Amino acid sequence: MRKSILLFLVLSLISCSKDSNNSNVCPNNDCWVNLYTEGNNIVGDYYEVTPQWTSDSGRFNLYVESISTEPTCQYNGVSVVSTKFDSSSYWEVESGLSFTFSLYNPFQSFSSQDGTLIPVNDTIVNINYFQGQIVPIVQETNISHDVKDKRSCWGWTNPNSGPTPKETNSCVMVGKKIVGPIIRDMIGDTITIYSKTTFDCGERTQSVLDSIKVIVK
Repeated sequence: MRKSILLFLVLSLISCSKDSNNSNVCPNNDCWVNLYTEGNNIVGDYYEVTPQWTSDSGRFNLYVESISTEPTCQYNGVSVVSTKFDSSSYWEVESGLSFTFSLYNPFQSFSSQDGTLIPVNDTIVNINYFQGQIVPIVQETNISHDVKDKRSCWGWTNPNSGPTPKETNSCVMVGKKIVGPIIRDMIGDTITIYSKTTFDCGERTQSVLDSIKVIVK
């Protein structure tokens, strides 16, 4: 009986020792990151991007993929991975903002068939408060990564909802950052965007630096 108890204690200690020796933050100790856009890859890290233009400014989407953390680093079965972006590219507000307001006369203005008043005149209001302000094209805010394919990773039948996972095993994570505003004067410029991705694992947390070069079309 004593031998059985002793053997059990030895096996328990060996098992605990193996778990404590697993200090990897990511599977195979490889916390990788991949940056890409919706544009076509040209050569190496260069991407061509056509922003979605609205008047004189535009924006585009930047994606970052990563691997999930080890189950020992997860919180309730979910990997906590986030990315912060930065760029040395910016533009300056050279002139003030102008707004056009319609003027109405409630007693003399004509109205449409549905009763909407027709303006009698317009006036332009200029605001010079923002003139000279420096506008970065990338805001320094963190974005959180989510499992890219929940059906293959967690076995969900619905990609948007399912049971709470017990753990996330070697699944690809993804996050999206909206880059902008970009002005039309930057068309043809090459923009370098830097990223810092953090793989949360308590005292063993790791960070990975990366960058991507984007040509604005």
